[in-house]
Amino acid sequence: MTHRTYLETSHGQIHARVAGDRGPHVVLLHESPLSSFVYDDVLPLLAPWARVLAPDTLGYGMSDAPPQRLDIPGYAKPVVELLGSLDGPAVLVGSHTGASIAIEAAHQAPQLVSGLVLLGIPTYTPEQQRDRRQNWAPEEPVAEDAAHLLSAWTRYQGLWRGCDPVTRQRAVWTMLGSLERYNWAYNSAFEYDPLTPLSRVTCPVLCVAADGEFLEEGTRLAAERLGLPYAVVPDCIGQIPVRQPQVCADLIERFVAEHDLAGSVTGAAR
Repeated sequence: MTHRTYLETSHGQIHARVAGDRGPHVVLLHESPLSSFVYDDVLPLLAPWARVLAPDTLGYGMSDAPPQRLDIPGYAKPVVELLGSLDGPAVLVGSHTGASIAIEAAHQAPQLVSGLVLLGIPTYTPEQQRDRRQNWAPEEPVAEDAAHLLSAWTRYQGLWRGCDPVTRQRAVWTMLGSLERYNWAYNSAFEYDPLTPLSRVTCPVLCVAADGEFLEEGTRLAAERLGLPYAVVPDCIGQIPVRQPQVCADLIERFVAEHDLAGSVTGAAR
């Protein structure tokens, strides 16, 4: 059964979804500018064998907001604090911006991370970085004519095309809940170079991408460059945890089994 909790960090309260009461720790980090709701269908699939924690990134979902935009190392710090509160190391699973935060957390505290599953790594050329900063996540001020509402809906009609309207609506209202800072973590991810810290990570790593998502090529090339295993999810244009939760859960479970990570904690209840 999945439940909600708030966790104290030196950066403020972190809201999280929690499931499972035995087995290894698995921590799920979401994409920007959403929340841990994207893992709603994955948590119950992992819960029979793992203790799962899916926090909302600082400033998103129902977590406290920082006073200003942080860089990716800054967003990773409360994650490291959460990892330090567990009774053993955790497998970190990160999607898009969550992948960058997972990499940085493993870089900051390697003793707390037993493995990394990266669902789309945000890697950009300098030209792509400039384009992303200028065009991907512009400011969206609240407008008297409610133009910001239509803009958010149009955004997710494109990004989450093919998802049912109710699912897209959840993405939209989650984005709107942090509208004044929705682009903070985006811009931090555009500025961050994940490959240098990833090259120094010593735990097992699996790079994953949906075959139709915009980060597929960069993720594949990053895996090739660093000699890391790579898996592609076919017939999927993105949002693997939302569109293919069983596939996502199976990838995580196989990764844990292949690297014998289930024995990295005692198995006591959280």
